[in-house]
Amino acid sequence: MKYKKGIIRSSIIILILSLFVGCGNGSGNNNQATNGATGNPPVADKGGEKLPITLTTARPIGSDVIFINGEDITNNVHNKWAKDTLGIEIKDLWTTADNTAYHTKLRLALSTNEELPDVFVVQDRSLVADLIASGKVMDISEAYEQYASERLKGLYGEFSEALNQLKTENGLYGLPIFTSGDGTNPVLWIRQDWLDTLKLEAPKTIEDFEKVMDAFTNGDPDGNGKKDTIGFAFSARENFSNWMSDASFIFGAYSGKAIPGSWTEIDGKLKLGSVLPEMKPGLAKMKDWAAKGYLDAESPILDPIKATESFIQGRAGMIAAPSWSEGWPLNGLYSTNKDAKIDVYPLPVGSDGKSARFMNTLNENKVVVFNKNFKNIDRFFEYFDKIYDVVYETGDFKYGYFEGYDYVLVNGEPVYDSKKFPTPLEKGPTPSKYSLFWNTPEIPLKGSAIANRLYNGATPTTVGEKKAATQNEVTIKAGSINFDLKASNSPNQFLGAPTQTMRSKGESLDKMILETYARIVFTDKSIDDFDTLVKDWYDKGGQQIEDEVNTWYQSVK
Repeated sequence: MKYKKGIIRSSIIILILSLFVGCGNGSGNNNQATNGATGNPPVADKGGEKLPITLTTARPIGSDVIFINGEDITNNVHNKWAKDTLGIEIKDLWTTADNTAYHTKLRLALSTNEELPDVFVVQDRSLVADLIASGKVMDISEAYEQYASERLKGLYGEFSEALNQLKTENGLYGLPIFTSGDGTNPVLWIRQDWLDTLKLEAPKTIEDFEKVMDAFTNGDPDGNGKKDTIGFAFSARENFSNWMSDASFIFGAYSGKAIPGSWTEIDGKLKLGSVLPEMKPGLAKMKDWAAKGYLDAESPILDPIKATESFIQGRAGMIAAPSWSEGWPLNGLYSTNKDAKIDVYPLPVGSDGKSARFMNTLNENKVVVFNKNFKNIDRFFEYFDKIYDVVYETGDFKYGYFEGYDYVLVNGEPVYDSKKFPTPLEKGPTPSKYSLFWNTPEIPLKGSAIANRLYNGATPTTVGEKKAATQNEVTIKAGSINFDLKASNSPNQFLGAPTQTMRSKGESLDKMILETYARIVFTDKSIDDFDTLVKDWYDKGGQQIEDEVNTWYQSVK
């Protein structure tokens, strides 16, 4: 609460100062503000020159990090730019091959009292809580107020709820690194060739959805004369609400707000969607569908990626997945059936128009934190603002990061498809992944808004629009649908660290919920066992968890 007031106070001061500056500088300053080019001036040391510094970090280096020209994570175009332009030499203390190994090594470093990097990313809420509790990461409250640029403060002010992941009553212990914000929100992907064969329209309601599933299951849509197809593929191994192979919208069609697995505000308090009575109709409907053979009976053992195989292998006709899924993994269908056609549609709604769907956090739980002994956080904020030039299309990164890497200029116009470079590259390098943040920090919800404009006929004029326009038509359409469905978003409103009872009992309670859901849907377990589940959840620790969650919620409101 204290920190949110600080953001508001700093925003007011910035507004007042901008009015005075505007009076003296005329239209030039107004244009700069409109374009977002409002970063801090370079930080100066003695004599007005920036002294060189070394900034340490650590990171995973997966196969998706691509280099050219003999470069590597230590010697590359990004690190050279940081050193030559900002006087910052970036040094990796260590790297790992993937995120899992990275977070394991961070935990080990914390438990063995190993020195932490100056600046490092964490994508594990429990580990973030442990780092804060350890006293080894910095409270950046004052540094943020003093060194963050106007546009960074504006961005975090607009999406201030994301800061709750890193706030305690004592301060602010890092910053969320924003992603697209809705990049893992599901839309409905359908075998268009099956719809055409059976002369069906895409479903608009849950009732329509059921009719299409019945036809896909019993109408021989692939024309092979066998009863070997199903209507819908989803994953129930980790949750019924997932970033891929999702089923949250089925429950949302009855609740209009809550979905399994997410905490949602109901009458001023956070409630876990999984145990709300509004979940029962969705479970009953899915039980009916499973009995009729519309669903993959193996869903409870399939993770979100594995569950896509039913669709990819030509067995399932529908799947709920992110707007970019046609590029991967659903494109695997074309390797098994080159004549297959996929199209994308809005998720079906309830008979009364109700809807809700899975939404990840605006930063997908990715945060940047700082060693408490880090002496140059002013220089970090200068770096952070410069990296955002690529998003705001200003400064050194107006067209992209580095010419010859993520773009080339041809006749003064940027080209982003590496296969169309003057010297074509089958796989272009990924300079965004060389940064301290592992990828480009974004402005939440901007990408789907661009897709919506392009799909509705806008001519691409900005760099972001030109980049987006290189995507295929169905991906742009999917992004537009994702934008149109924003009113259905049901984000998890509990952003705090796992509570004391969550740490001691949360795993067993989550398992109880998931197993009960799966047994209700796929076995002869009665739908009324949901009521028993709710009582057991509250009696076995759920009530304490709900109380703790709401204590946190009241502290940040």
